[in-house]
Amino acid sequence: MKKLKKNKLVWLFLALSVISSNSLSGQEDSVAPKEIVKLHYFNHNNSLQYLLIESQLKKGKKIEPQKNKGFNLFLDKVQPENLITRVYTDNSGKAKAVIPPQLKDLWDSAAQHTFLVVAEAAGKGEETTSEFIITKAKISLDTSSTDETKNISVTVMKYDNNSWVPVKDVEVKIGIERLGGVLPAGDEDSYTTDSTGAVTGEFKKINLPGDEQGNFLLIARVEDNDELGNLMIDKKVPWGITTKQDNTFFDQRTLWSTRFKTPLWLLFMAYSIVIGVWGTIIYLVIQLIKIKKLASLSAEK
Repeated sequence: MKKLKKNKLVWLFLALSVISSNSLSGQEDSVAPKEIVKLHYFNHNNSLQYLLIESQLKKGKKIEPQKNKGFNLFLDKVQPENLITRVYTDNSGKAKAVIPPQLKDLWDSAAQHTFLVVAEAAGKGEETTSEFIITKAKISLDTSSTDETKNISVTVMKYDNNSWVPVKDVEVKIGIERLGGVLPAGDEDSYTTDSTGAVTGEFKKINLPGDEQGNFLLIARVEDNDELGNLMIDKKVPWGITTKQDNTFFDQRTLWSTRFKTPLWLLFMAYSIVIGVWGTIIYLVIQLIKIKKLASLSAEK
């Protein structure tokens, strides 16, 4: 009896679990999906400016990228002359846009601008507009060195009241461009600007390989700042170790050389196989001709 009662309790617990999970999934299915639009502003070397739109669809706890979603981008006002471009998202839900030259005067006229992202209507829905405010800013990178230390100085400025003023408390990352990404140049991953908008970091990656002249790229960047967006600047410095490409192996008869430098033993093997195959074929053809002639002679007798 006790065992039977215990089994009934187990089955009752499983049934309640199934019912609760179904009710939770039903609640998630009944929740209307929410569209999430993000805009990222990029300024590279204080000259190249572009925008990156990221569109996602949130339904319950699941977030998925929106593919082939159309957006119209405007600068400050939703009117034809302020149109930046029209874009469609890719498979990752992202789309890139470049600010056109015809909007340069409008961009230079103010210290702060509003990017308006107008999403096209889906089905019976209406167009939705998202606003993103960006303050004009610039970043500079300078280096100094002594016999023992090398320093990297970065300054972040924003445009305010018709002049460039320093920006305080901005997180700046300083690194070195490598094939696998950006390697931190010092002991810290990031630095915070002071009241003068500047940070200084000591270069610690000694004996790092560079190009044939010992150069590599230093990179300073501000990532996803709420006011300034993404700022990045790079500078080539001769702080690396000179690396030279050794091409002597390609001038010798090796397996990894060009076809004109094939090893002699490999050529001998290849030509021997070719000669052996064709020699066998020619020998068989000659034997067939002889057999045919003998057959014709025996037939005449």
